[in-house]
Amino acid sequence: MGKWQIHLYLTLLAAVILLPGLGIVPLFDWDELSFAEAAREMWLTKKWLYVQIGFEPFWEKPPLFIAIQSLCSGFLGDHAWVYRLPNALAGIVAINFCFHVGETLGRRALGIFWALAMLTSFGPLIYWKSGIIDPVFNLFIILSLWHWYKIGRSEIDGERSNIHYLLSGLFMALAILTKGQTALMLFTIIVGFITFYRGRWQDILTLRIFIFALPILLLVGGWVALVYEKMGDQFFVSFIHYQMDLVKGSYADWHTQPWFYHVVVLLFIAFPASPLAIKYLVRKGEEDFSIESWHFLMRVIFWVVLIVFSIVSTKIIHYSSLCWWPITYFGAYHTYMLHTNRSETTALQKTWLIITSLIWVAVMLGLGAVLAGWKIPAATFAKFDLYTKSILGGVVPGNYWVLIPALIAAIGLISWLARAILQPQFHTGTLFLWSGAMAITTYFFLLPAAADILQNPLAMYIIKNKNKGEIIESQGFRTHTINYYGKLTPKDYQGEWLTSPMVKEKIAQHPYPMEEARKVWVRDGQPKQTAKLITKNTYKPDEYFLYQFNKIDSFSGYWVWKRK
Repeated sequence: MGKWQIHLYLTLLAAVILLPGLGIVPLFDWDELSFAEAAREMWLTKKWLYVQIGFEPFWEKPPLFIAIQSLCSGFLGDHAWVYRLPNALAGIVAINFCFHVGETLGRRALGIFWALAMLTSFGPLIYWKSGIIDPVFNLFIILSLWHWYKIGRSEIDGERSNIHYLLSGLFMALAILTKGQTALMLFTIIVGFITFYRGRWQDILTLRIFIFALPILLLVGGWVALVYEKMGDQFFVSFIHYQMDLVKGSYADWHTQPWFYHVVVLLFIAFPASPLAIKYLVRKGEEDFSIESWHFLMRVIFWVVLIVFSIVSTKIIHYSSLCWWPITYFGAYHTYMLHTNRSETTALQKTWLIITSLIWVAVMLGLGAVLAGWKIPAATFAKFDLYTKSILGGVVPGNYWVLIPALIAAIGLISWLARAILQPQFHTGTLFLWSGAMAITTYFFLLPAAADILQNPLAMYIIKNKNKGEIIESQGFRTHTINYYGKLTPKDYQGEWLTSPMVKEKIAQHPYPMEEARKVWVRDGQPKQTAKLITKNTYKPDEYFLYQFNKIDSFSGYWVWKRK
């Protein structure tokens, strides 16, 4: 079969898996909703240089990914699937890139196995169907590092290195415009370590390095200059402060997890590639020396990302998601080695496969039982707070479709355990088919059921009140649900009732409407009678709050207040 035929088949397979059902799950708060709301506001205001939420500064991200989402929503409509489309398309590109790497390394079967591993491993499959920023961000970084790798191979392959310097710099510029300087920091550490270890200083100490820097200077430098001209240094100062808060763990208290958090996350989320990849991540396996330089790069990527984000105090699952690339590669490489009868699955790999498989079966069964409305022993929820108990109390019994992922997990576990016993060296490719089936059914059955109790009550309440012309704000918790489902416009934030000269001057000098300029500011202003305030039912109001507000309603873990 020809190379382009394989690309075509992989594209069709990836499209069939990644594109259908993108809108079956509502956008999740915070990340998906924050990006979708920023994209919606970008299209409304046509301000493409910076990100805003609530038509106010959102300092956390550069604008590229948001702009892509904004263009999609502008031309295709304001729907959940539209905001996830960029990642799904990036996933199709990534699958083809995986095969391209294997083909370039002279191992076409390895490229096919990596493409399938990237497509069917649990975490990557779910993320390619999400609306968060990291899948596209990671793809740009990997593409940049691939072309840097090709620089070192250019003499052997008989290629000119100039094009690889240029493309490496281009993809790095796009990564920076997607999520910031973290991309350049990771790239610098990875390339610096490889250069020091290999002694290839000629790749850096050359005038060609300016070819790499050129697209970064033009694209990133051009964007910085335009933003600075319009806003001064406010964006960049605030962005750096935000990054420092992440490093120190002061951004969100509930994301300050123990140092080994990402080790555990990667072991289970990247299932089944992670147990298969273990021996190649910690030492050299039975590898072909002709591709050892690529394996070395993959290991360095894994360990640099893991160490850096284990040091950073703020820990979120997708921070270490760049590690999924080397994990799925080495998981595929092990499958390739088995396929060509050049390796075997070790006792350590089998042990971790058994442990992770049992945990996945337990997790799927537990989540399915809760979402199906099974009667759970009261002691199980004894330590949950009132909000969590109220949310779980909203489950309507009888939705047994949510048990399908657990059924697939159990059947897959029993099947591969039987084969592992009967066949000392079974083909691990079937594990990826199992994890892919589990991930797809999770996306179509578990996640919508979870959204019904976690997301929909608040979203439906906001939509209902928006249709009545009422304004909603939150107190005591952060949410982007109000902005997105409220479909607010700049007019909703104009300070018509504020006449203070100081406020007017502040508005005139600032490119954004400010919080002080809101028409309705429930907590501190002079709101309309239709304005309401929402808190969680765990909120503990003080005397001053109770002096101002009466509780008028409640629903699914929330209280609704109105000013007296």
